[in-house]
Amino acid sequence: MKFDNRVQRYKHLFTKADKEIVNYIKNNQFDDNFSTINSLANSVGISPATITRFSNKLDYENFQDMKFNLQQEMTNQEIENSPLIQKIHNYHQNTIQQTGEFISDIDIQNFVNQIMRSRQIIFAGLGSSGLTATEFYYRTMRMGLKGNVSTDSHQMKIVASLLTGSDTFVAISNSGETTELISAAGIAQQQGAFVVAITNYEGSALTACADLVLITTDQSRNNDTRFINTQIATHFLIDIVSYLLLDDEHLHRVYQKTKDVILHDKP
Repeated sequence: MKFDNRVQRYKHLFTKADKEIVNYIKNNQFDDNFSTINSLANSVGISPATITRFSNKLDYENFQDMKFNLQQEMTNQEIENSPLIQKIHNYHQNTIQQTGEFISDIDIQNFVNQIMRSRQIIFAGLGSSGLTATEFYYRTMRMGLKGNVSTDSHQMKIVASLLTGSDTFVAISNSGETTELISAAGIAQQQGAFVVAITNYEGSALTACADLVLITTDQSRNNDTRFINTQIATHFLIDIVSYLLLDDEHLHRVYQKTKDVILHDKP
């Protein structure tokens, strides 16, 4: 897993010193200061032991393992192409590659199994995440799965309060800190529903009331303020879920039926 993805995954565990290490690494070239643990510690202004703990916190074996991986990432960057189309292509490609490092086969399969055994699935999100929730709902609806979508803060709480232990509530939020969605997810869990959180941050407030957490990459790491698509990572994840759902013959048959109805419908 790349350094930036490790930082995203474990940042809720960071101390002030850990954040200083991250800032130093991100703002400096890979030079002699990275040659030994002592030189890096001296450059950041902390102890070597702190860097060792930081390396372990990011799930590296030790400082040398972190150094080797950083060297690979920092020295093997592609040359930036000038055309706009190539730039946007790279943004999409990097987002998908980074998200691929977060996705767990076991978690995805558990999610698919949960969807298939649910009486109904409620997809919820606000803003752009609400649009993604709507897309997710339409896909499952065309497979014959029962459910609904909620993109209104009041409605999602009402819907959540009517759920049972046979239902699933899918909460989508990049930050994982959307207050209204967190409240609705909490209500759904209190009702006994299975709550799935799709978010960028494992330690976010939304994950505290989730039975299953699926992590996608944080696209805000891209500092280009003109690139405003925040949903690529989540759409990549639901593409995987959709593909696995359609492994089921019945769901695939129903989906093809709805596809034929649309394609062959004549005024």
